[in-house]
Amino acid sequence: MNIEELLQKSIRLQKEGYRVIETLGLLERWQQVGKPVIVGSIRFGLMLKPNIDMEIYTEKPNTDMGFDVIRGFARIPGVKSIRYVNALETPDQGLYWRIDYTDEKGVVWDIDNWLVDFNHPNAGLADGFASFMEEHLKEDKRKSILVIKNSAIKEDLKVRGIDIYKAVIKDGVENYPQFCQWLKSNPPTVIEEWTPDSI
Repeated sequence: MNIEELLQKSIRLQKEGYRVIETLGLLERWQQVGKPVIVGSIRFGLMLKPNIDMEIYTEKPNTDMGFDVIRGFARIPGVKSIRYVNALETPDQGLYWRIDYTDEKGVVWDIDNWLVDFNHPNAGLADGFASFMEEHLKEDKRKSILVIKNSAIKEDLKVRGIDIYKAVIKDGVENYPQFCQWLKSNPPTVIEEWTPDSI
């Protein structure tokens, strides 16, 4: 897949992702308990896999409020599974639900939903990062990121998007072999708090 095909794929997935968000009523349903925010690659057009990331900010997140919302998702045709993790006592400090949804084309979307406190130590970090990327990401960096992401998928390398973004934006990595070398010297932290000050 050449770079133009990767760019077109990312644009297509972004559009389809927002249709999934609308179909499931993700924002409206989570608004029942807090402030939902769309984060991740769907925000800044770097999608190569059907994945949506959500953060929902609330006062003192608890399982009851989360499952009250999740119950509604479970009734939607196409929702095939929902998984839950209580990570309140971990560095993530939140409650997590993954929704697996099959759209009308048969594409399976995994939707990550994190319910966290307004006072979470990293509150707003992913939202701020997404806003910065939306406004400032240059085309050469976008292409390098997509090429690396695509190679990682083909090689079945489990790697976080934020690590690719950091390698390309902060350290000038341009291709997959360079990224693999970078990763050896920059092992992922539990929670990555890096944010770019320029691109």
